Amino acid sequence: MSTSVSAPPRARDRDRRQVKRRPLNSNRVRAIFALPAVVLFTAVVVLPILANLFFSFTDWNGFSSTFDFVGFDNVLRVFSDPENGRAARNTLLFAVVNSVLQLSLGLALALTLYGPGKLRSTLRLVIVLPIAVSGVVLGFLGTVIFDPRTGLLTAASKAPGLGWLAQNWLGDPSLAMGTVIFMNLWQWTGFTMLIFLAGLSMVPAELLEAATIDGAGAWRRFAHITWPLLAPSATINIVLTAIGGFKVFDVIYVLTKGGPGGATESIVSRAATQGSFGQFGYSAATNLVLTLGVLVVSVVLLVILRRRELRA
Repeated sequence: MSTSVSAPPRARDRDRRQVKRRPLNSNRVRAIFALPAVVLFTAVVVLPILANLFFSFTDWNGFSSTFDFVGFDNVLRVFSDPENGRAARNTLLFAVVNSVLQLSLGLALALTLYGPGKLRSTLRLVIVLPIAVSGVVLGFLGTVIFDPRTGLLTAASKAPGLGWLAQNWLGDPSLAMGTVIFMNLWQWTGFTMLIFLAGLSMVPAELLEAATIDGAGAWRRFAHITWPLLAPSATINIVLTAIGGFKVFDVIYVLTKGGPGGATESIVSRAATQGSFGQFGYSAATNLVLTLGVLVVSVVLLVILRRRELRA
């Protein structure tokens, strides 16, 4: 005859609670933690995109409570408007020149400032600091620097040999785009440098030491070891700089408002101007065309650069 001893009631209740308790890696727990981010992303990104898509097919002026659907008329108007063509050429020029310079400077700074040392750490911090400043604030700072009457460059031009600084940097059509690109480089080159620095930290020091022992010079070590291993970092930087160049707005709007004579007007600033003049549906269509264009460019760049990563 065998007897069984039952657990006390408190122990049984504790065992039941432990059985019902879900592990932290369950799908329900993951969904609960992801829900705030999903809601925020939907409210800030998804809903505005859907609203822009909806209004791009209407003639809404941005103020009235009524509007009519016009189909693809706004989209067709985007491609037939000569001012949009000029803005597209300016945007392409900005995106290409800014991307080439930003990538080149970011890579050069990363190679120069990579490694330990107080001086290098201080210089990295100084170069990265403009990232924390908004484009609007940087634009206002640019007006202080480049104002032809009271700007810092105008004051510096009074020194011997610096008279060439007394230029109308923001009012001359031949100088305005270069000035805007300079301010954008000032802000974002540090970000590009950081990504390249992260890539350099993944390059095995043993490979570089072995190449040095074998007699490879600095250029051969960079061309055959460092640069191929930087392919993932280069992919990220190229795509991000291209996207940033195509959607540039804040620096241009604060510095020049697209002038002089439309010399610096980008597609985004052109869309903002359209919306401010009661052509909200047309402005939405301009943004829609830009979004699709940036999407196509990004996909093409990713395909090409991913293949390069595999070859590397």
